[in-house]
Amino acid sequence: MLNELTQQGRIEAVIWTVESTGPSHAPAFTAAATTRLLATNTPVRGQGSGANKAAARAAAAAALLEQLDPA
Repeated sequence: MLNELTQQGRIEAVIWTVESTGPSHAPAFTAAATTRLLATNTPVRGQGSGANKAAARAAAAAALLEQLDPA
């Protein structure tokens, strides 16, 4: 969905950051997805966490989509 919004020219490309905390045998991941609404030049950010990078990125993407379309 984020890729579609980018292709439609509604948002800039999403910038991802992923950090891990905790011991190496049981890390916790936190991801942030940041973009900008092109129509209003408004920055938008979503953050999420998970047991692995993919889960953290998925949670951040869901949070970002909620910010873009709260309905």
